[in-house]
Amino acid sequence: MTKEKLCSYLFLLVYVVLLNACITPFSFKNTENEDEILVVDGNIILNGETKVYLSLMEKLDDNYPRTIYIKDANVLVESKLGIKLAGTVTTEVNNPPFFLINTRMLPMDGQYKLCIDLPNGRSYESDFLTPLLTPEIDAIDYAVNETGSAVDFLVTTYGNLNSSYYYKWNYTEDWEVTAQFRPNIYYNPQIGSFFSYPSDPLLYYCWGHSASTSILITRTDHLAENTVHKFSVVTIGDRSDKISYLYSIELVQMSISGEAYTYWSTLKRNTDEIGGIFAPQPNDLYGNIRCISDKKVRTIGHISAGTRSVKRIFASFQDIGIYKPFNCSFYDFSKDPPPPPTDAQLHHWGYRVVQLTPREWAPARCVDCTMIGTKNKPSFWPNDHQ
Repeated sequence: MTKEKLCSYLFLLVYVVLLNACITPFSFKNTENEDEILVVDGNIILNGETKVYLSLMEKLDDNYPRTIYIKDANVLVESKLGIKLAGTVTTEVNNPPFFLINTRMLPMDGQYKLCIDLPNGRSYESDFLTPLLTPEIDAIDYAVNETGSAVDFLVTTYGNLNSSYYYKWNYTEDWEVTAQFRPNIYYNPQIGSFFSYPSDPLLYYCWGHSASTSILITRTDHLAENTVHKFSVVTIGDRSDKISYLYSIELVQMSISGEAYTYWSTLKRNTDEIGGIFAPQPNDLYGNIRCISDKKVRTIGHISAGTRSVKRIFASFQDIGIYKPFNCSFYDFSKDPPPPPTDAQLHHWGYRVVQLTPREWAPARCVDCTMIGTKNKPSFWPNDHQ
């Protein structure tokens, strides 16, 4: 395998896992470029809405690929009885565009496939899939490690003999952060003067958001019972702002087939193990989606079908008890020879004024929470402050 081809595969593997490439407006080109690969991400959800992300991996002249999200396509879920449900392009804050399909009312006793038509004439289909019933999430717990340096969030679920023995998870995280100080003045570097805030500057409470990027899968077919007991889904270090005030995780669980487990475990192994010229070379991943209009065209992705189970918990910094706060010490003027730094210099160095008498400046993140979060408060958040 050439170095260029290995680099392309590495990029593709990481992309499929992370799905965090830059969002680029895309109008599909009518091209026969064999280096373009369609990447499909999503599952057919019978007790909710189906989200399907489409993107094109295109190799550039320097042999390094780029990914471009596709918005002009026809995407639908079709049943074996001929029922067709079309998707509509939808956008969310901080997320790439996706196709949203209302599959909430599809019956469990059917079989379903995903169909995609692109403007260049190519058509893609998944296999017809028999949906799997996902057991409810029994509990999400958290446990601090022995050294007190990190906390693990753990999922427990109980399947039965009629359930799949293969599981996959993803999650979203939301957290609240605060500044350490609440000054009533600020420094304007353009004018070189201090001013009082005319109202609450809303710089004390902020929020953050992220989504899982790891492949979270496990199997229970080797166990006496179909039980997942305290499987770690995320680990957070003691200096992470996520656990500095109030943290929440929403976990989505889905039963998958043995074939899907093989696909995702292969992708996980390749992603985890490829690290140098002596690492195992990546396996080809084709999934269960194919181009039916041109069998030579390669497609990446694996679609599952079934119900999903969702659970959310909150954990405060008092409950977790390991957070080590950022050092918000005031600037030490005694360390500098005279003359002391000016206010303009301190502002340029990343400090913000806390008070003038005595003269105290602190790192910006200690005064302005928007340095470590945003004012995008989740609609479900339990606190009423802004």
